[in-house]
Amino acid sequence: MDELLGWCVVANVAATDLKHFSPGTKLWVLPPQWGDGGQDVVVVGRHRGSPGPVSQMVVPRVHLTNFRVRGVYQPAVQRQLTKEVDRRVPRQWESQEEAERVAEWWARDAAIHAGVRRPLKRAEFYYRVPEVLPGNVLQQWAIQEVMNPKLSFELGEVFRDQQEVDAVRELRELLRNNEVWSVVGTAAEKIQALLIR
Repeated sequence: MDELLGWCVVANVAATDLKHFSPGTKLWVLPPQWGDGGQDVVVVGRHRGSPGPVSQMVVPRVHLTNFRVRGVYQPAVQRQLTKEVDRRVPRQWESQEEAERVAEWWARDAAIHAGVRRPLKRAEFYYRVPEVLPGNVLQQWAIQEVMNPKLSFELGEVFRDQQEVDAVRELRELLRNNEVWSVVGTAAEKIQALLIR
């Protein structure tokens, strides 16, 4: 029986444009290292076209999907997970529970990012929408973001389909006409539900 060496988040490459890994490649993903919430993550996996050992790289998390937690049993994988990055030993997952909590959060983000050319703009919009309601300290900036005339409604850019575009236009109209805030809140919730499906 192999010995459990630790717990790790595992994901698959979703993008076709990652230079070092093929789409579908299984990657072992370390926790956030630089205080950025894990926008860029240290991963360990088999390099594109290489039958050799696994290697360690840093990739944008937006290119990963299918996050889950697995035990690490292979010493070669564990060696790469603990290999220095920028002259520091990378932080490891403290527990299975921590890895599961973060994997759930990253899976939600992956659902938001999927299917558009500007996934980070889409995620920013998703998290900004509920802040349009009164009492939120960021309300002014949230309304500016929603009402931004440069916001692209071209399908596939930030929004996946016409239903999402129509919901955002409806919210903009409600904000323009200073509608009842409960109606605005309902419209904001509808947009979030559409963006994460």
